[in-house]
Amino acid sequence: LHEVALKRGWAALTNRLLDVCKMVERRVWLTQCPLRQFNTIPEVIVRKLERNSDLTWERYYDLKPSDLGEMVRIPRMGRTLHKYVHQVPRVDLAAHVQPVTRSLLRVELTITPDFSWDAAAHEASQLFWVMAEDVDGEVVLHSEPFVLRQQHADREHTVSFTVPVLEPPPPLYFLRVVSDRWQHSQSVLPVSFRHLVLPAKFPPPTQLLDRQPLPVSSLEDPRCDALYGSSTRFNGVQTQVFDALYASDESALVCAPGGGGTPRGLPNAPRIARRGPGTLSKHRWAWQEFGHGEC
Repeated sequence: LHEVALKRGWAALTNRLLDVCKMVERRVWLTQCPLRQFNTIPEVIVRKLERNSDLTWERYYDLKPSDLGEMVRIPRMGRTLHKYVHQVPRVDLAAHVQPVTRSLLRVELTITPDFSWDAAAHEASQLFWVMAEDVDGEVVLHSEPFVLRQQHADREHTVSFTVPVLEPPPPLYFLRVVSDRWQHSQSVLPVSFRHLVLPAKFPPPTQLLDRQPLPVSSLEDPRCDALYGSSTRFNGVQTQVFDALYASDESALVCAPGGGGTPRGLPNAPRIARRGPGTLSKHRWAWQEFGHGEC
C-alpha cells in the first residue's frame, strides 16, 4: 500500500502508511517512546521516560546525560540513555535550487548524517526516502530512495533531482527525508521561492502556414534542382520552414517526427552557398534525414 500511494503521489497517505509499516515491524506504537526500538533498554526505564509526555522527541537531542538520568531518577543511566538517543538516525538538510525553465526546478539536496552509527543497531546500511512535496503537503512531486552506508556515515551526501514548478508559482516546497525503518526519524526542510527568479514564459509555438507544397523552383536557382533529385516539390516540413530558412538570416530550430516528412535538404543551404566561395564549408550541413546527419 505504501508503494502504491507513493507511486500515485499521495504525500499524506504515503507518510501515514510508512508509519504503520514501521509500527508493525518494530511492534511499537507511534505515540510511545522511540527508545523502545532498542531492546536492550529495560522496560521500567522506558516507562519512566514516557511519563514525561510533555517533552517532545526533538527536545531529547538537547538534553545532557545528567538531565536524562534525572528524568528516570537513576543518574547512572543518563550516559546510556544519551548514547541511545543519538543512535536514532537523524540527518541535517540543506538545499540549493536553480530554475532550469519556468516549469522545471533543479534541486541539489545536501544530506549530512547527525547520529552515532552502531553496527548492532544499524547494520551495514540504512535506507531513507527522499521526497519533495507541494506547499500543502498533499502531492509528492519527486521521490527516490537514498542508501546511507556505514563507511560513509561521517560524510556529506548530495542528491540532485528536478521537480515541476506549478502555475502560479507556489510560495515554497517541502523536502522530506524519512527513515525506512526507524520511527521518529525524519527531517523536513522548507524551500522558499520568495527570492527565486524564474525565466520568462515560453513564446507560443509557430503557427502552421496554410499553403500547398512549394515547388523546388522557388529557390530561383537551376543549379539547386539537382540537390533534390527527382523531387519537384518540397515536402510539408520544408514548405513550412521555407520562409524562415531561405528568406531570413534568423536562427531557427527545425524538429519533425520520424516518418512525418522529415526534411531532406533544407532550403537554407542554397542561400548559404550563394554568399561566396568557401562559405558553405564554414556551415556544416547534411542532406541526410534528421538524426543521421550533422547539424
